[in-house]
Amino acid sequence: MIQIRLRLPCRREFRKDVYRPGVISLTRLLWGSLGGGLGLGGITLLSTACGVGVLYPPLAATCFIGAACVYLRVARPRQVVVGHLTSSVAGLLAVLAGDALAGEFADGGVIAFKLGLAVALASAFMQLFDADHPPAAATAAIPAILPLPVEAVLLPLHMAWGAVIAVLAALAWNRVWFDFPAPEGETCPVCLGLHQSRIETAGLVQCVLAAALMGLRPLTETAYLAGLWVMATGGLTLMAEPFVEARLITADETAGG
Repeated sequence: MIQIRLRLPCRREFRKDVYRPGVISLTRLLWGSLGGGLGLGGITLLSTACGVGVLYPPLAATCFIGAACVYLRVARPRQVVVGHLTSSVAGLLAVLAGDALAGEFADGGVIAFKLGLAVALASAFMQLFDADHPPAAATAAIPAILPLPVEAVLLPLHMAWGAVIAVLAALAWNRVWFDFPAPEGETCPVCLGLHQSRIETAGLVQCVLAAALMGLRPLTETAYLAGLWVMATGGLTLMAEPFVEARLITADETAGG
């Protein structure tokens, strides 16, 4: 049953059982909507001022999730950054494959091929790295149909930059009321006050440093180039996190196979 809550913002209105889809909440309407809009507005201003081009539509969806759906796993920082980073790569690979096979398709077929392959690869990459983030599927699809705001080879790192800004906006906005990212269970690790592992936190810190360096592009191209390398390193750290304590299963253990 849908709940309709008309209470103004207070700590109780940000508890997990209330601040979620399925509840029509005055608090969620006010705080979530304003947070999402301010987040994307901030990304736009910084992108323009810093000369770091990004794709705004998928980041708009990210800002909504980061402000209004904060208890979903797809809102966590690692999922946001890795999702956009890997999906950018997926989109570029799809474009390359489509261009190479363009002669094999009838009119309009190559676009359908690029879009389908982009989303398929993005889905595979996000699941492979345990970084499901639905808005990133749009990040993969856009290179097949629209001009890019930056050289193709730089798109993944620029989208990671935009994702980091979205994460920082969500952190600043949500932690006024509650812990964000939200803990994943009672045994969720804590590092630097954030409910995430040390590797996740280390990767996020690297990405934040990279975003700051990339943002200095109008002042010094050297700092921007250094930021690209640091962003790549931070992204790889976040991508590696799921595999640190991974367990390989080749048969159905419950069946004794």
